[in-house]
Amino acid sequence: MSLSTSWGLVPSEQFGKVICEPNWRWSREHDPFDDFDFWYVWSGEGEVTLNSNRYEIGQGDCFLFRPEDFASAKHNPARPLTVTFIHFDATGDLSWILSLPPYIRFNPADAHEIYLQRFIQVRLNQAFGHEDEAALLLHLLLVLYERQKPEHFPYKDQTQHSMNKIMMDIAAHILQDPGHQHTIEELAKLTHLSPRYFSLKFKEQMGQTIESFIIEKRIERAKYLLTLGMNVGEVAEALGYRSIYFFSRQFKKVTGMNPSKLRS
Repeated sequence: MSLSTSWGLVPSEQFGKVICEPNWRWSREHDPFDDFDFWYVWSGEGEVTLNSNRYEIGQGDCFLFRPEDFASAKHNPARPLTVTFIHFDATGDLSWILSLPPYIRFNPADAHEIYLQRFIQVRLNQAFGHEDEAALLLHLLLVLYERQKPEHFPYKDQTQHSMNKIMMDIAAHILQDPGHQHTIEELAKLTHLSPRYFSLKFKEQMGQTIESFIIEKRIERAKYLLTLGMNVGEVAEALGYRSIYFFSRQFKKVTGMNPSKLRS
């Protein structure tokens, strides 16, 4: 069974990314949509009226038009709209899609534009599995769309959201190379923050100190390497411990057991 069938999402042949013509406009005030249309604004300025609700639109604005929606749109020819549109049908239980808001503004820190670009590439390329990949990308876009709803957005403002992204990037950096001897000074430099402020914000965002996070991730990696068959000495060396005894003590402090017991 294909993803498009299993999820009930069937992208149509109407899709693209276009710079709207200077005299562009459309009106479906008397001719409602007969499918779904995911419609994203990359740049420009314009106006959309959807079911009698008027929206001034610009970069980051996104609409999910539904069957039976009445809408009209126009733009400023001096600042023409560039939009991506993805028409699709949906089958089965439509309650999730129908519960989505008709309009959101995407947070610029999200990765939605990557998925939008990839969707167009996949549909144009039509390589093996393109229909399944397109359905997957559309599903991800709808998940990100739903995430923009106020009740799903845990941050009070953009600054807080940006700080969370910075700290998550640091966490990923540590996870990528847990054997490296990460220092607070080195990590703070990556964020362009002072070591003290960096440490404060990391704990605020991640719920633990940077020091404990580094140790925790090193021990998690150690546990994994031990299960692969490496001995205690090899794991300690791989993760940059100068002393096998210090490694064993730290491992036991974090996990409650000796590393040799895990391997046996």
